[in-house]
This record gives sequence, C-alpha cells and structure tokens, in this order.
Amino acid sequence: MDYRVVFDFEIEFTNGGGIQGQDFRLDIAGREISDAFLADYIVSDLRLLMVGKVKILNKKYIQEAHKRVAAEELPGESLIDLSHIIFDGLITYKGLPAPVICDFLSRENSVGKYDEGTTFQIGKIEMVSNTGTYIDCPFHRYEDGKDLSEIALEAFADLHAITIDATNAIEIGKSYFENKEIRGKAIIVHTGWAKHWNTEAYFENHPFLTHDAAEYLRDCQVKLVGIDSHNIDDTNGKSRPVHTILLGSEILIVEHLCNLDQLPETDYLFSAVPPKFKGVGTFPVRAFAKVKS
Repeated sequence: MDYRVVFDFEIEFTNGGGIQGQDFRLDIAGREISDAFLADYIVSDLRLLMVGKVKILNKKYIQEAHKRVAAEELPGESLIDLSHIIFDGLITYKGLPAPVICDFLSRENSVGKYDEGTTFQIGKIEMVSNTGTYIDCPFHRYEDGKDLSEIALEAFADLHAITIDATNAIEIGKSYFENKEIRGKAIIVHTGWAKHWNTEAYFENHPFLTHDAAEYLRDCQVKLVGIDSHNIDDTNGKSRPVHTILLGSEILIVEHLCNLDQLPETDYLFSAVPPKFKGVGTFPVRAFAKVKS
C-alpha cells in the first residue's frame, strides 16, 4: 500500500509573520517520515524564504494512494563520500608513523568544570600530514611552492570532474586520458585499489600514473588529479615524476581516495578541502563528489 502523512504545521519567518496549515497531506515513500525531513520538504515545496522555526504538529500516517511524486523521488543532488576513515593506529604509508588519537580533556575529567550534567571532550591528535585521504600542494615537492594556506579555495572545491576507468591497470599511461574532455577539470582515476586499504596488499605493486600521462595532463591544463591507489607515482624506485610534473604546474594531487565505483563518468563536482595551514604541503581532506540524483 501507498502511505501518506497527515499533519499540521506552523512556520515563523525571520523577518516577521508566519503561516499555518491544518490537516496537510503528503505522499511518502515508506511508512513514516521524520519531522526534520518534513519541515525541509514543506519549505522547499512552497518555495518559502526567510524561514525561521518550523513546527510539525499532530502527525499521523494513513494508507492511501499517492497523489503526486514522493519527496525522495524529486530531482536534486546527493553527496558521495570519497574519503577513508582515519583512526588511531592507521598506517597510510609504510615508514610513516600512525596517528595517535586520544583525549586531551576526557568527559570524566571535565566533570565539575562546568554546570552539573554538562561535560565536554577535547581530542588530541598527533600525526604526519600524509595520513588517510590527503591532498598534495606544490610545497610538498618544491621549497618555493605554494603551501595549503596559499592555494585559493576555488582550487579545492566544486571542481568539474571526470572519472577515468583504469580498473585492473597498473601502469596508467596517457592513452587513458586521450580523446576525453579533461581541460580545466579534476581528473579522478578509478583503479579499484581501495579494496586493499588497511592491508599489506595495499602497499605493493599498486597502480600509478606514468611520466607521459603526467605530461599529457599538465599540457591539457587539468586542475587536480586524484587516485584511489597507494601513490600516484610508482614507488618501486626513488623517482617521483608525476609529483614533480603536476605539482610543478600547480596541479593538485589527491591520493588514497575510495568509493570511486559510485561516481558517474562525467557531470559531477569534486571537492577536497584541507585546513588553511602555513608551511604545510599535504593534509587529510574529506573528499566528496556532488552528483545529480
């Protein structure tokens, strides 16, 4: 059976006044819906502006045929998380120390510092900046390159992106990028290697971009290159041509991505925003994609 929710509502406007509705009926996809989702839907559906407090009252559910498209089916955007979880003891790169995550102030130790029943936790993190899913800026490779604080926010956020399917490949050459619309975009290379994350297999014989691929991407003036592998360069030797070429042209790099199999080929936005540190060239990010749903 289809379900509908029946409810009253009261909406206050931040610039004064308000509106009310009684016995309002709305199609829903399941058997129930939260007050918060319901409030957001009403505001969006009625195209209201300057909305303050919204109250949902006398909510109940009935079995009744749908009259219109359910809220969950309306066109919109959704976010896909492309970052690994960072936890105490995580090894991102062999030879680099794992993060130490602990309490600086525990909830137990905060008892008595505030009003009765009020406690806080303040965390303490000790880690190298190459931890988890992280971004590389030119300063990581070049002494005179821009650090995190010197890169414009527009270089990190809402970049038009394209996904490159390099699954089952180890050496990813320029042929993977030819005949594609890549100029000015974030290039997200899907290798499938993230399935080995937090295992010994992750560190050895991983996929990487070749020297000629890096030169091709540089010449096409891409904005950023991301990969779901252990390193964008071949780590079997000491040479790092991809870092050298891309960062030398101020093309940012994001390594250790995940969930790239959930991305469309094109027509989405990519973001990977780090804190604004001075004198640091790499740092963990919460990378995500904004896709049309």
